[in-house]
Amino acid sequence: MNLQEDIHRIKEVMGINESTIPISIKRRANEETLKKYITMGEIEYPTLCEDFYDKFEYADNVIDYALDQFLYEINDNIDDEDYYSDVMDYLRNLCQSIFGQYLTDIYETTCSEEIDD
Repeated sequence: MNLQEDIHRIKEVMGINESTIPISIKRRANEETLKKYITMGEIEYPTLCEDFYDKFEYADNVIDYALDQFLYEINDNIDDEDYYSDVMDYLRNLCQSIFGQYLTDIYETTCSEEIDD
């Protein structure tokens, strides 16, 4: 399976209606562009081991921060709660597919001593 098939399956399981996601967001939400925002999230949430329960909490915090910054700069009107939820689910799944392993690896490498205890 490839990345696109994985993302499609995740969307189906979660009931995400991709047709509600604007083309402007789909075009901008690619690995190259999102990496900039993930890096911003890494700066905002340095891997301070005692600040996070586990690697998944760390990754979620970085991704959520990155997506907030991404959407703020796009400035699309996503105020409707259901629409916002669909957009965030789409972007969160995309980021987790692309950067999830990268972020959890960073946490594990940085916090290996705490994890072993």
